[in-house]
Amino acid sequence: MQIVALLRHSLFGGPMPVTLPSDGEGWQRLFDESRRQAVTALVYDALLALPKELRPPHGILFHFTSMVSTIADDNRRREQALRRFAALVEQRLSLPACVVKGSALAALYPEPLHRECGDNDLYTGTDTARIVALMRDSGIAVDEKDPRHASFTLDGVSFECHNYLLYHNDDIDWHFTDADGYKVLVLEEEAFFLAKHMEHHAVFFHNPVRLRSLADWAMLLRADGFDLSRLRAIKADSDVAVFAELLTKACNDLFALQLPCDEQLFVRKGLSTADFVALYMLCPERSPSATVRVVRRSWKYLRYHRQYKAIYGQSMFGRFYLKNVWQAIKQKI
Repeated sequence: MQIVALLRHSLFGGPMPVTLPSDGEGWQRLFDESRRQAVTALVYDALLALPKELRPPHGILFHFTSMVSTIADDNRRREQALRRFAALVEQRLSLPACVVKGSALAALYPEPLHRECGDNDLYTGTDTARIVALMRDSGIAVDEKDPRHASFTLDGVSFECHNYLLYHNDDIDWHFTDADGYKVLVLEEEAFFLAKHMEHHAVFFHNPVRLRSLADWAMLLRADGFDLSRLRAIKADSDVAVFAELLTKACNDLFALQLPCDEQLFVRKGLSTADFVALYMLCPERSPSATVRVVRRSWKYLRYHRQYKAIYGQSMFGRFYLKNVWQAIKQKI
C-alpha cells in the first residue's frame, strides 16, 4: 500500500517510496484512503519530504494542505479546551485531569498537531460524579446515558469522562504521570488500553483497526523508557495477550520495524500479519440491518475459526454471542 510506504519513510526513516500514483486519479484515491485511515496530515508530512517532481499535482496537494490546516486547527482547539478543563477541575475540585489516547498519543509524534484526534477522553473514575456536578453548575449539559462515561461539550470540544476504561468491568489499577498541564497514563498502561480499545471495537463493533492506530502502537513501543516486559506482564492473562503480539508483528512487517515480538508464538499458533489484516483491518461498513450484521459476523467467525481460536482459545461464537446473550438476559432481569 502506497500510504504505508509513505508513513514508513516519514515516521520511521524507511526508504523513499518507489511506487507512487502516476496520475491525478491515483493521487485522489490516495488522498481519500488517507482520510479513511485517519492519517491525512501524517501522509502530508511524508509528501513534503519527497522531491518536488514526485509530489502530487497542485490540486491534490491543495486538498491535503486544506485538510491538514483543519486537522491542526481542530487539535489546537481541543488542546486549549483540555487545558481549560484541567485548570477548572484543579482550581474547583483539586483534581487532576487524567488524559487517555488523544493528546497523550499525539505527543509521541514529530508534529503532535498532525495526529488526528476526536474528543478528549479522560479517566475520572470515582470522581466522575463530582466533575459532572461541576459542569452542570457551570451551565454545561451532561449526557450520562452510557454507564461507561459521562459526556459533554466545553468550548465546542467533546469530552468523555470515564468511570472505567475497559469494557467488561476488568480495569487494572491505572497509573498516571505528569505531562504539560495534565496527567497521562504511563506508557505501558497506555499501550494496554490502546490494544484493548482497538481489539474490542474491531471484534464487537466491526470498526476496522486503522493505520493511525498501528502508527500509535509503533510510536508507543519505540518511546523512550517503554518497558516491554511490564506490558507483557499486564496483558499476560487478558484477552489481548496474543492480539498485542500480533499487532506488533503487523507494525514490523508493514513499517519495516524491528519491535520485539514473540515470533515463536506465531509459529506455534500458525498466525501471520495477513491474519491480523483480515481479522481486524478489513471490516465492511456497518450495515443498518441487524440481520446483515449477524450474517456477516457469523460468516467471518466461521471462515477464520482457526485463527480466532488460536488468538482467544475459544470460538468467536462462544466469546461474542454467549456473552452478549447473557448480558441481554441480565439487563431484563
